[in-house]
Parts: sequence; C-alpha cells; structure tokens
Amino acid sequence: MEYFLKDCKYQIVIHPEDGKIIKCNDAYAKLVGYTKEEIYEQAVLERIAVENTIMFIEVLEDVVAGTKAMVTADHNCKDGSVIRLDNYLISRRHSYIEVWMKENQPPVLPIQRRRLLDMIIDYAPDMFWAKDLQGRYLFTNKALCEKLLGTHDVREPIGKTDIFYALKEMASHPDNPNWYTIGEMRQNSDEIVIKHLTPMHFEEHGRVRGKEIFLDVHKAPLYNCDGVLIGTVGIGRDITLQKEFETKVEEEQLKKAELFESLLNSTIEGLLIFDEKQKCIHYNQPIKEIFGYSDEELWQKDAISFATDTSRELIRERIKKSDATPYEVLLKRKDGSAFWALVRGKFMKLEGKEVKVWAIVDISPLKEKERAITFQAEHDPLTNLINRRHFFRIFESVLEKTDRNRQYKGLLFIDLDRFKPINDTMGHNIGDQLLQLVAQRLQSSLRKSDLISRFGGDEFLALIATETTDREDAKRRIGMISEKILRNLRSPYQIEDKSIVIGASIGITLFNSSERDLNQLILDADAAMYDAKKEGGNRYSFHE
Repeated sequence: MEYFLKDCKYQIVIHPEDGKIIKCNDAYAKLVGYTKEEIYEQAVLERIAVENTIMFIEVLEDVVAGTKAMVTADHNCKDGSVIRLDNYLISRRHSYIEVWMKENQPPVLPIQRRRLLDMIIDYAPDMFWAKDLQGRYLFTNKALCEKLLGTHDVREPIGKTDIFYALKEMASHPDNPNWYTIGEMRQNSDEIVIKHLTPMHFEEHGRVRGKEIFLDVHKAPLYNCDGVLIGTVGIGRDITLQKEFETKVEEEQLKKAELFESLLNSTIEGLLIFDEKQKCIHYNQPIKEIFGYSDEELWQKDAISFATDTSRELIRERIKKSDATPYEVLLKRKDGSAFWALVRGKFMKLEGKEVKVWAIVDISPLKEKERAITFQAEHDPLTNLINRRHFFRIFESVLEKTDRNRQYKGLLFIDLDRFKPINDTMGHNIGDQLLQLVAQRLQSSLRKSDLISRFGGDEFLALIATETTDREDAKRRIGMISEKILRNLRSPYQIEDKSIVIGASIGITLFNSSERDLNQLILDADAAMYDAKKEGGNRYSFHE
C-alpha cells in the first residue's frame, strides 16, 4: 500500500459513522472544482459516481472493520464531468478514514510490441509459422522447429521447405521409409489454402522421426501491406496424446459394445431397448427370431406396434412404469400372428440417457401346454365333450344368472337306447367310436350357446336356454330341440363295415330359479328319462 501512496496527490478524510468528509487537501478541491467548504457539506458517496457507489460501500465497510483497501472509482466534478481515480482507503484507529487518490492511468507496456509478440510466440507450446508462395519458411517459432523440423534455431528454416526437411530426415534413415512422412501433407494443405484464398482447418498426421504425430492446424492466406498475396500463415497444435486417448476410449467403448452385444445375445430372453420417445434403439438376436423382423424394420419401431389391438392399453400403461414385475401380454409378430409373452420392463441408464428395457419370453408353448392340461381336466377324453365336473362348475353360474332374469332353462338327461348290447356284441372299440359319433351329432343338434356334457357311459347332459319366462313356451321350444336330437341320433352310423342304428330316451326338467340344486334337477330329469324308456324309448318326457 505504501508503494501506491507515494504517488498520491489527492486526499480526503471521512468520518466512519456518517461518511461525511471532514477534511480534504487543496489539490483534491482544485481537481473536482469545489471549494473545501462545499466539499465538507457532502458525504463521500456524493463524491462518487452512481454506478460505483455499491462497490465503494462494500470496500468502505471492510475498511471500517480495520483493513486497508484499494478501489478504482469515478469522482463527480462540479462541472458535471467525472474523473477516474485510484482510491486507497486506510482506517486510522477507527476514528477516521483517510482516502488517498491518484489519477487512474492505464498500464504502459515496458517493451516494444514486436519484441513482446516474439516472446509470446516463442514461449507458446503451439507451432507458428509463415511461408511464401513456394512453401519456403518466412518465419518459425521454437515449438515448430523442435517438434517438426529438428532444429533449435528459429532462423535456420528460413528459405527452406517442408520437403527439404522430409528429405533430410529420410536420408538419415534410408532403411526406414516411415521415418518422416508428414512433410508432403503439410505442403499439400498450403496449396489448398492458396487455391481457395480463405482460412481453413486441417487435421494433419504422419510420422516424425519414426513416431506418429497428429496436428490440429489452422492456415490462412498471407498478404503484404499492399494487399498482395505472398504466402500462408499457420498455427498448429500437437494433439497426438489427445488422439491416443481418443483411440483408447474408442477401443474401450468398442470392447464394451462387443461385450454388451455378447451378453445381449447370450440370453434366451428377447431384449428390446426403447428411448424416451418409446422408439426401439437396440435389440438382441432372439428378438429377431421371436418377432420375425429385420434389422431395418426393428430400428426406431414404436413400442406400441408390438402389441395386439387388445393389449395396446396395457402396454401404454406398463411402459411408463418403473415396476419390473413380470406380466403376461398378447404381442404380435411381423406376419400378424399373436402370441403370449412374459414381459419384464425396467428403466436403465445407457450412455447417460434413460432408456426402457423389455425382457421378453415367448410363452406360447407354455400356454399351449396349459390349455391342453386345462382341456384334459375339463373334457371327456373319448368324446371331447365337457366332463361332469366342469359341467357342474358352469351350471353354478347359470343358476345365479337364472335368479336374475327368471328365464326358463331346460336340463336334458339323454340316455342311448340299445347301446349296451351293441358294445357287448361288437366290442368296445366299436362302442367307443359310436360314442364319439353320437357326441358329434349331439353338438350339431344344439346351438353354440347351449351346453352338452358326457355324464358317464352312454349318458349325456344338455343345458338349453329358452330365453323366455313363459313355461309353456319354454316347453314348446325344448320339445322342438329334443325332436331334432332324436331325429339326428336315429340316422344309421357307418363304423368300419357295419351300419348301426340306435335311439335315445330324453328326460327333461325345466327351471327358472335356484330353488332346486343341480343334483335335484338331475334326479328329476333322470326320472323323466326312465318314463320315456318305459314308453318304448326314442322319445322325450318332461318332469312335471
């Protein structure tokens, strides 16, 4: 601080509490054009230009706290002008603050501009040069000489070309054609700049003394004072280490990508990766096999397009969730065929971006097995009609619905006439085939909404909906269906070389509520069936 004070000509003294000026010297009063009396009536902030007041207050607070400080600020003059002063503030035992000032002067460069530029260029790590139109050096710096030209004297390359240094280096190692290869490339880029007469950017690379080097180069046309083109000027930066690092990073990324691909393709699950727009950006080989799409077709394919119409809403809902709980969904292959899949979805970070990963397993074979097992559990293995247990299960829901709409339904107990002697005399194989054909005729005699079941042996149960609440109308409709059944069953059956004729006796009970359970209804229908048999068979009878 004392070093700066020795040049200060102006002084004011400030009261630390109210900031009033309590003293100033003649030089300061003369500088700003006020009398001392006028200055004593002012606070120090009135002396400071508005745009500098906040900064001056902050410095003033520090000085009041007991420090010394320097700040440059504009002082207001009486004639309305301002003058920029360097202000040095000193607190004197906290009783007053001295402000010593001198006129602000821009720093003066103590050396010649050309000498300064030479020093900057010589000590810079980047390479600088200028060449004439024949490619001969007009100027070089130390970095260029030492890194490329093999000399420490910046004057030595003047008048020489890159080819000169290339030939010189190659002559020193005639057995190594790759000892020095960068010279020709540098000369070619000079010619391009001269041809286009515009600043250009190049990446030059080659070997210098056996080692590969990469340069980031900017070149421009060089003109003399009269605007005549005389050559080129350039600056180059050695980016060899950067390139080596980039190469290592690329190699590591390639290894990671190869490992990533290997891991993706080694799993039995199909993997689909979607970006934030739900577009496919990656997948593994199993996905192509599951869906049948090519690489071009999978790329940027929308996630929703993999779903069937019935599954679209489920996919839209689940793709937004981070829950990785597996769920079953019906998806669609390229050929339009649908299949059941088990899907697990999870959000992950890939190359710094959030993606959604689907792990997909085609469970259609498992579903087929489940359907086969379920079918076997619910159907008679000989006739493929639903079995007694499944019939009872369905019937329970029918009773609940009947209580609501009060429409009559008919339970038919169908027993084949003369089946036992045919089965005993012609053999069980003929008997089994006959039961299969009977089951087919029973199904063809009923509507799809009706229910037919093999109750056991040669007995069958049928559940018929009449869609009427009138009992007599219901009896009429059931009677018509029963006549159709008897008529179809009476037609001869051709089995192997035999023509077989059988009939049936049908017992019917009507109901429109759950007052009677299924067992009672079956007993009632069974009793009616025996009434029909007593009448000679091949007929139907209602339980009244």
